[in-house]
Amino acid sequence: MDTVSARFAQLQNDVRQRHATAAALPPGADGRSQAFTDLVAATDSLLAYATQVPGLRAEPARHATEQFVMWTRRGAAAIAALTAAAVIPGWIAWGWLLLLLPLLLAALSAGWKAQPLPKTQPHRRHRASAALLAACALLLAAVATGTLSAWFVVAALLCAAASFITGLPDDPNGSTK
Repeated sequence: MDTVSARFAQLQNDVRQRHATAAALPPGADGRSQAFTDLVAATDSLLAYATQVPGLRAEPARHATEQFVMWTRRGAAAIAALTAAAVIPGWIAWGWLLLLLPLLLAALSAGWKAQPLPKTQPHRRHRASAALLAACALLLAAVATGTLSAWFVVAALLCAAASFITGLPDDPNGSTK
């Protein structure tokens, strides 16, 4: 049993015990109003925790998304940097830098640390954005080195555009309501 379920069960048990205590007291007995006040307070605690449960349950997946995005961007940056470095010995043409350097900057834009994702927004689209960025890096590297046909540049550009679109925030101002 995870900690979220255990805490919820503990709060339910507390409400159950306070209800039994309040129900056992006859009307007009000393402490009856205090017992009902305690019951209401325990119920409020349970309801407050119940509103937090979806966010608490989603926290491990959100953390996994943060790690996935960080490592995927690192991989895309490494691919783009190594492919761009292939210009030096002449393995690829200088013109490929026009596509590789913006990709490298896009991959490095988040930095090397895992960026915390807003808790109020869905996080799965960040996974998709990072995966598309990595696919774009792989496609451009394969085309630049001559492994794939030059027509795959179109697919790489589509991956880059889709990565950019899925990575945009829902609210342009970035406010969380």
